[in-house]
Amino acid sequence: MSKNLGEVINKIMEENSTKKVLILTNHLQILGTIHDYYNNCENCHDCLIALKDVKIARIDDICNCGNNYDECSLQSYANYKWFNISARAIVGFSILG
Repeated sequence: MSKNLGEVINKIMEENSTKKVLILTNHLQILGTIHDYYNNCENCHDCLIALKDVKIARIDDICNCGNNYDECSLQSYANYKWFNISARAIVGFSILG
């Protein structure tokens, strides 16, 4: 039996004393604070990860380089108070200190 991705991320964050996370999907970069749902959420679903204080950017918009890699420009993020993401959509994540 495998753990759900939310539990795995929470465990890594506990070990590193942080709640900040960077999540990548095929199209989005998501920065936020994962919702601590242990024993707090009777309706939480294993395939969803709840985040708060979220900033989201499309990966295509983050770096507008084209063929000239020395002219990258970061675009602004969209801000959300709460955001839920399907664990199936995540292709990578990193814990931020």
